[in-house]
Parts: sequence; structure tokens; C-alpha cells
Amino acid sequence: MKKLIILIVTIAVCIGICINLRGNRRETTFKKVYDSFDQIDYSFAISAFGKTRDSRVMDYIDISTYDELKNKSKIIADVEFISRKQLYGVIETRVKVKKLYKGHCDKTITIYEAGFVGENYDSIVIIQSKPLMNKNRYLAFLQESIPENGRYYTFVNTILGSYPRSNDMKKIVVNEKDGEAIVKKKDLDDVELVQVHYSKETIEGEEKQDSEGIYNKTLSLYETFKKKALSEYQ
Repeated sequence: MKKLIILIVTIAVCIGICINLRGNRRETTFKKVYDSFDQIDYSFAISAFGKTRDSRVMDYIDISTYDELKNKSKIIADVEFISRKQLYGVIETRVKVKKLYKGHCDKTITIYEAGFVGENYDSIVIIQSKPLMNKNRYLAFLQESIPENGRYYTFVNTILGSYPRSNDMKKIVVNEKDGEAIVKKKDLDDVELVQVHYSKETIEGEEKQDSEGIYNKTLSLYETFKKKALSEYQ
């Protein structure tokens, strides 16, 4: 009888723990959090460049030539936005593959976009210089990610990895100050590229200067690569 009571109590405790964990699980749609804020922080943009990348963006590649971009891409395709969510610090964007130029993949794939919701769900931080917007088609240069089943990908590069097919989009510049580079969400509707100018105080040390140098060099390649890509893949 005593063993039976202990067994029942143990089971009850385990069930209680499971219910509590499930109730406190910080899993949500990216859209739900995104919709609750009116601004986005782009201060992490340089963290995807150089030798000392942020742990969230280790898979991205520094690109210096157009041929290198094509060669590093496992998939080159026109894609359209379907939906976006955040699970455990990862932004997953589902897209429909409209036209495939290189490689093989499913008709619907997931792209991990470089960005995250703040640890306390108190901010939206975007590392990718131009997140996919739901009203546009993009030419995307992708590398396979995990799980390697032909359904999950990342851009080869956060700046050079995608180009909007629309001609009605613009580039904007934001100045970083006190560790933040804030853009009002309402100002991003027709933006294809966000460029951040960093303060001298932020770019201190050899590692940060290396990242900023590669970041600015990559930005300078954008228009040339875009023109070549949209001309080659039609």
C-alpha cells in the first residue's frame, strides 16, 4: 500500500510539472510579437560579417564576387512569402517556390531569417538587412540548413542573399546610437534594404572594425549584384 501511495504521488507530481512547463513555454508566432511593437532594432546588422560572427548567424558567408554568391548557393529560386513564426529564438519563414533556377527542393520551404525576439519578449531585433515582406516576390540565393531534408534553408549572405522583383522599393539609412538602430515599423513597408551607420563608440576594437569593414564592403556590392542577378534569372 505504501509503495502504491508513493507511486501515485510521484505520477501526480510529474503531471503537475509537465502542465506547468507547458503553460510557461515561451513559444509564439513571430507575427504575434511583431504586431505588438511599433519599431525594430537593426543594431545587430554587422554581427553577420567577419571572423567573429554572432552565434545566431554562424552559417552566413562573407561574399566578395558575384560568381562566389552563385557557387555557394545550393538553391537559386524565386520565392513568395507565406508565413513567419519564431520558435525558441529562431525566425522561420515559410515561402512558396515560384520558379527554380538551380538545385532541387520542395514547392514550399522554410528559410531561417536572421533576427530574433528579445529575451524578455520586449523587442524585435533584425540582423538581416531586408526581411522578406509578404507582398513581394524575391530572387533568393540559399544554402541548405538543418534538418537537411530539402525543406530548410538560410540565405548565403544577409545582404546579398535576396533581391525583390518589385521596382517600387527603396533603401533607407539609420544611425546607430547608444547601441540601438531603431526603425519605425511603418517605414519598412516598401523598403528593400536597411543600411546602418555605426557610431565610433560602438566600433571599438579590431574585431568590430573588421566586421564593420566587411559589412560596408558588402553593402557597396548590393546594386551591382542585384542588377546582374535579376538580369540573369528571369
